[in-house]
Amino acid sequence: MSRVIQISILGKISGNVNADGVIGNRITLKKMYSSDGEVLPFVSARAVKYAIRQAFRERGGFRIDPFYEDPNATEALRLRDSGRPDQYVDNDLFGYMLTTGGRRGKGETFRRHAPVALSYFKALKDTPIKSEFAARFPRPREEKSESEESNPVPFEVEVADFIGRLDVILYDYIGNFTKSTRLVKAVEVKELGRVQKIERLSAFLEILLTPSYVLPRRTNSLNIPEYYAALIYMSDRGPAPIYQYLNYVHSDKGVSIDPNMLKMMMSREEIRRGDKGHTETCIIDYGNYVDAPPEGANKITIKEAIDKACNFLIPIKQQLG
Repeated sequence: MSRVIQISILGKISGNVNADGVIGNRITLKKMYSSDGEVLPFVSARAVKYAIRQAFRERGGFRIDPFYEDPNATEALRLRDSGRPDQYVDNDLFGYMLTTGGRRGKGETFRRHAPVALSYFKALKDTPIKSEFAARFPRPREEKSESEESNPVPFEVEVADFIGRLDVILYDYIGNFTKSTRLVKAVEVKELGRVQKIERLSAFLEILLTPSYVLPRRTNSLNIPEYYAALIYMSDRGPAPIYQYLNYVHSDKGVSIDPNMLKMMMSREEIRRGDKGHTETCIIDYGNYVDAPPEGANKITIKEAIDKACNFLIPIKQQLG
């Protein structure tokens, strides 16, 4: 089975992040409703990926897909991925799908199944949605006299303050385009060298785990998630059911990670797997929110987590180029 790394991150989000749309004069917030009627605001996986792409672009040293415009394609396919995972780090990590042929002919489809998959950054508990009232004020023009007045245009913005969870899974074919990939003819390199693979993986993990990405709508408010803890599970036996065990409780000390849920996770045989394969469970504590990690799970730093992940997902024997 393939090597995988599963990461579950608990963090706080505030404001109107990744707005859903406009209803009347109200800018709404993306939200789901549970079967119990709970309101669960969220940030979409697409928005998180967009923020990570921007972070890659700002840090330099990596090329981001500028998208390819095909004037002969239908409107829906006019702007599409370039399909060059060898050149563009986001085509490699997040995959792509592009269709050629345009309005004439059947065309071809090229795709890459993403080695990095992300979930919604979704609230874990019922969250009240509040309305923030604001107004847009017209700027005075030079030709207008001082006696002329401009009336403001009022509007509302839905905002929320919630603790949510972001789940991530990484597969072992980052930088390898021979698996789950159909390549365009321009791609001559079928697999990057180990150094290039580690550069891409470590940069992604540094952006994700620090965190050093800014969520969308920064024109209205700056929003960098406030992390509480990250649960990291590495296995050479494929994915395991770990995500539901990272949760939080409120106490006199404030927010803390639910220790009973972590203990329950570590008590499952399919999580430990014993001598059936290699597994390792680690926790990053961003501010003393984890009172005591359960037996079998160690606290580590961000740097240690990145080093462990790179050495596990891209072992020395994969040295190429």
